[in-house]
Amino acid sequence: MKRIRAFVFTLLLCLALMPAASADMGPKPSLTIQVKNAPEGVYYLDLLIPEEKRGDYDNLGDRDYDETLLAGLRGWEGEGWHPAFAGGTRAPLFGDLVPGEDGLHRFGYHGLPETFRVAVSGPEGSRATEQTFTRAAFYTNLVYDYESNTIVKGTAGWQAVAVQFLFTLIPTLVVEGFLLLAFGFRWRENWRVFLLANLATQAGLHLFLRGQLVGAICSYFPFYLLILALPELVILLAETAVYVKCLKGRGKGRRAAYAVTANLASLAAGFLPLGLMVQVLMRL
Repeated sequence: MKRIRAFVFTLLLCLALMPAASADMGPKPSLTIQVKNAPEGVYYLDLLIPEEKRGDYDNLGDRDYDETLLAGLRGWEGEGWHPAFAGGTRAPLFGDLVPGEDGLHRFGYHGLPETFRVAVSGPEGSRATEQTFTRAAFYTNLVYDYESNTIVKGTAGWQAVAVQFLFTLIPTLVVEGFLLLAFGFRWRENWRVFLLANLATQAGLHLFLRGQLVGAICSYFPFYLLILALPELVILLAETAVYVKCLKGRGKGRRAAYAVTANLASLAAGFLPLGLMVQVLMRL
């Protein structure tokens, strides 16, 4: 039992030492756009949002832009649309109208719209996609074909959900499986209950968060903990009830102690792979 307590204490200490002082920590939503058949010469790419969602935040700053190309983007304002980066948003939107050195357009931060059209202003004039695109993932990658003026590929929401599910399920199974043995429960007698309980509770967690686990990290770490508090409490109560009734080989007190210890330990361990999960999500 001393080794168990030391293990749990170490995990909880790692959680407690994670930085939470800054109000602007954590990942921000981002959008990466690859342009196929890009126009020759200099062109600007922006995101069109409904006119009623425009804001006063100046994303252009003091950077020097071509007024003719900007006018091409702003020409959509007469049709009920508004260029998010070139025209202003309600919150800061980071990025640029021109592609980076790798040819990709990147936008992000709190002003990134959820639903938008892709607009391009270049030597041949201005064009925008007929269809709107709604982001279903915290990190979104799009492929825009300038020639057909369509979005031909975008990150699907189910991909992000699947990645987030695996990155929470696997650490949970490893940590709670280790503790199951450490508490003296035989694997052969209890693996089905253990596996089914964790699959069910992890599925419930992601249904509750609706694929926005990384979004829940937000910009403020204590808020991430607050978002997780309710579902994690429900998981703790549900697994305790299941384990007390269904685990074999030990008394009810040992079963309840295992359930509480395992859930606290897996919660702490679940923060460790977040950085790797973010990297995978950004590459979908």
